[in-house]
Amino acid sequence: MKLATIKQFDKIRSIFKKYKKVFPHIRMDYLKRQIKSKNVIFEKEVVLIKGQYQRKVNLGNKTFDKGTFIIHQIANGHQGNGKAKTVLNKFINSINNKIILTVRKSNIIARRFYERNYFKKVGKIFWLNNKIEGVIYERR
Repeated sequence: MKLATIKQFDKIRSIFKKYKKVFPHIRMDYLKRQIKSKNVIFEKEVVLIKGQYQRKVNLGNKTFDKGTFIIHQIANGHQGNGKAKTVLNKFINSINNKIILTVRKSNIIARRFYERNYFKKVGKIFWLNNKIEGVIYERR
């Protein structure tokens, strides 16, 4: 897997801007911090932002142990070309731990993608004072 560099920031930012409706909350300072912290994979024009819990965490109606990985965002520069699946599976195969992610319940395209890639729905989460419902997915 190829980690993103700060020199690739503009290209990565342009991918997220392409999907502004899906990623309205991505802040550029957050993106730069994640790149500098080596939490951003950028390969085949696919961006995957990851993290690993340093302690036990409550998320929605579930609890996840220290060491659990979380995928914060994944975006493909050219949706539908299969490259996001390739990068996702490369990431999954590079670690030996549980992986979780959250997605808006209304984001059917993303939910189908995760389900086709063997993520299982394990819980619910709500954002914006319970105005936006989300789904928690897990893969071991």
